[in-house]
Amino acid sequence: MTAPDEFVGRREELGVLAEEFDRARAGQARVVWLTGGAGIGKTSVLHRFRDRAGAGTVLWVAGDEAEAGLPYGLLRQLLTDVPAELVADLPVLAAGPAPGADPVDVGAALLEVLSALQSAGPVLVVVDDAQWADELSVRALVFVVRRLRRDQVLLVAGVRAEDAPSPAWGRVLAQEPLLRRISLTGLVPDDVGALSVALGGPELPPAAARRLRDHTEGHPMHVRALLEEIPPADLLDLAVTLPAPRSFGSLVLVRVAALSRPAQEVVLTAAVLGVRAALSDVAALAGVPDPLAALGEAVAAGVLQEVPAGVRPDVVFRHPLIRAAVYADLSPERRHSLHAAAAERLGGAAALEHRIAAAVGPDAVLAAELQELGESERAGRRWRDSAAHLLAAADLSPTHRERSARLVGALESMLAGGDLAAGLRAEPEVRAAEPSPGRSRVLGQLAAFTGRFAVAREELTAAVEQGGRQDPRRPAAAAHLALVSLIEGDTARAVTSAEEALAAHEASDVAATARFVLVVALAAEGRHADARAVLDAGRSGPESVEARALRGILALWSGDAAGAARTLSEVVDDRAQHLPMQGRLLTLGYLAEAHYRTGDWQEATVEAELAISLARDAGVVMGSGVVRAIAAYVAAGRGDRETARAHTAAAAGVAQALPWWGGRAYAALAAATLAQAEHDHAAMLEALRPYDDPALARLTDNLGTAGWRVLRTEALLGQGREQEADDALRALEARIAGRPPGWPEVEAARLRGLREELRADRGAAERAYRQGLATADDVGAALGRARLEVALGRLLLAGPERRPALDLLRTAHDRLARLGAAPFLAECAELLRSAGLHPPSSGDALGLTPQELAVARSVAAGRTNRETGATLFITGRTVAFHLSNIYAKLGLSSRRELAARLQEFDA
Repeated sequence: MTAPDEFVGRREELGVLAEEFDRARAGQARVVWLTGGAGIGKTSVLHRFRDRAGAGTVLWVAGDEAEAGLPYGLLRQLLTDVPAELVADLPVLAAGPAPGADPVDVGAALLEVLSALQSAGPVLVVVDDAQWADELSVRALVFVVRRLRRDQVLLVAGVRAEDAPSPAWGRVLAQEPLLRRISLTGLVPDDVGALSVALGGPELPPAAARRLRDHTEGHPMHVRALLEEIPPADLLDLAVTLPAPRSFGSLVLVRVAALSRPAQEVVLTAAVLGVRAALSDVAALAGVPDPLAALGEAVAAGVLQEVPAGVRPDVVFRHPLIRAAVYADLSPERRHSLHAAAAERLGGAAALEHRIAAAVGPDAVLAAELQELGESERAGRRWRDSAAHLLAAADLSPTHRERSARLVGALESMLAGGDLAAGLRAEPEVRAAEPSPGRSRVLGQLAAFTGRFAVAREELTAAVEQGGRQDPRRPAAAAHLALVSLIEGDTARAVTSAEEALAAHEASDVAATARFVLVVALAAEGRHADARAVLDAGRSGPESVEARALRGILALWSGDAAGAARTLSEVVDDRAQHLPMQGRLLTLGYLAEAHYRTGDWQEATVEAELAISLARDAGVVMGSGVVRAIAAYVAAGRGDRETARAHTAAAAGVAQALPWWGGRAYAALAAATLAQAEHDHAAMLEALRPYDDPALARLTDNLGTAGWRVLRTEALLGQGREQEADDALRALEARIAGRPPGWPEVEAARLRGLREELRADRGAAERAYRQGLATADDVGAALGRARLEVALGRLLLAGPERRPALDLLRTAHDRLARLGAAPFLAECAELLRSAGLHPPSSGDALGLTPQELAVARSVAAGRTNRETGATLFITGRTVAFHLSNIYAKLGLSSRRELAARLQEFDA
């Protein structure tokens, strides 16, 4: 009983799609963004392309406006076409992504699925009506797209031009090297003529086809409507004035009005049930004598279509706009009565939605049911559904107190689900609610998450003070107050609030937040032993990944970069699955910093870029400034000024947007490190001016980080400001005295040597340099060691024995070349030339890109291509591509040879 599917034209668009699929077939992953107005024919084009493409696998999904809030609704559709055995060992996908699953985890698993599917040939993924895709599915797909490289995958998204898609799609649109845009416009005159014939109308002469095309701008729905409504003679007679195009809604209503009364009843009933509904439900509610005859009339008119749906047929509107026009034309009385009848007929969750639509004024019973449902959905981590139902409950509440409590619950679900945009929209209503500790708590959390820390502190303080010891939500308010206090630098208040929250919740999300804040706040007060004691106290059985990550970060802050690298590498190798996204990217960022300090700059680059990518994909702002700053360290050290400046500017931007002292500290260090690489001592001091704030200096000193003091002392020495340099150096040495040696001790020895040289005390300078080299042997500070070798070599060149000096400079040159530390390498090379020697080539000993090196190290460690892809968030096919390039560059043919070469390189 379906109407014929007439397809005409679109040769150019189909040609572009075929061209892009050929590129994907050749191993170049592609994305096509197909846009056009409602009814312009996007879905028809996609169907025609799919039928002709010859893909090994087709994954077709379609967004639905009614399901835009259903977590992972789109991906659940997609997975129905994936063989079960491919997802069986991927827990995050096996039963369909859970509402609370992290989009990064889902995306990483989906990458593995796409990698496996390519064994059967190129994969075509079609997302129709992408503007209605749910947010979590989009974020997972974006994660996938950003990591497709040498893959036989084409993703085509069809998007309505009138509806703004999820902002997350913007990251797909930013992938210009992968992206091809197609804008679907109206039919050309030849296509208009072909459509007339396909519909059983006259063969239009070119002039008549062109006139109709110009009159309708070629919009297929409008063209079709006029072809069906205007007599053939009038279409052919150019002297007859064509009627003005009516709005699409008017055309629909005219078409519906022409139906018999029973057919109209079927259409009106279907409109209330939605874009798609079971035929049995439509027939029962329409109450017409012969529902099949009525449906056949609506199908013939192009309003509805009947489609199979398992053992029962469904009724579907031929376009959502048709349903919208019919539904909007219903009188309020008729609409409410039909919704009420639908609620009685359907039962369950669907009935509840119809009861909401049928409600007029407060309804205490329905509001209570919605509240119960919303709270159960929150317990099941279905945040968006929970918020929607609690908002509906609030609207139906008979009293201000009940309305207020339900609004607070709705905002709580929005915050738990990370939907800050919805939270900000709801904020005015929540502020107008009855004052309560719960209201203050959620408003405080929202303010904290959106960078309004003064407001957050005020609201969260009120929540804690008003809640009373028996309030079950008081610990959550205390944990978030602790976080705000830490961000603002009030570490004493952070400790007190975190301890209160932790005492009430020993194992929960609240406890995880409180424990993180407590450990960092104690460290920021200089109480490192107490911070480690907190981690020890929470230990029962194997240590949690969160605790291991915090131990690694504490080690880094204490100067033990090598120990931090070992610990944090273990966390990252476990893929940090149990850390929230903020924790994941900070773990990666601090691991990158540890590798920067130890001299594994290739690893540091890969880790920092991956952290930046994760922050961008997950929408995490606060930690992104830190990882940008760390990425700037490596880029500056290598002399890549453009990249370093971009990262430094980004870190500064985050620090300005979010007034967190940690962000300010790292942004200043990034700018000073860039100036150091440019040998601009004045710029180094200017970059470090934020540390003139005693609070910032105190907090960073208490953490144990010495970077800013090292850079300031070096800058003062470089400017010849001896008295200030003396003070700075003494302060640095006092700060690191009495603790196990690390990279700061190596730097302090170099700076002490430089100071003694300025005093012309060559003996004291040499002793300082040699002491630093002995320390460097134990802590593995590659850049610091190389700079010590350069300094000592320069000093010895002026003495009677040149051979030791030249040996030191050659060793330093080799070390700096392996790091790729171009600015420091240039200084060393100049010293060698001044001694009459030609520096060796400074090319990369391996000649691998950072991504290739990351793949090489992972494979050499014994991981399969699939395991390597999962670790680096790329597909197995991309791993294989990189591996073939690695073998070609290094002249190798096996994984065993690769492992041996890397071991030799690292020796």
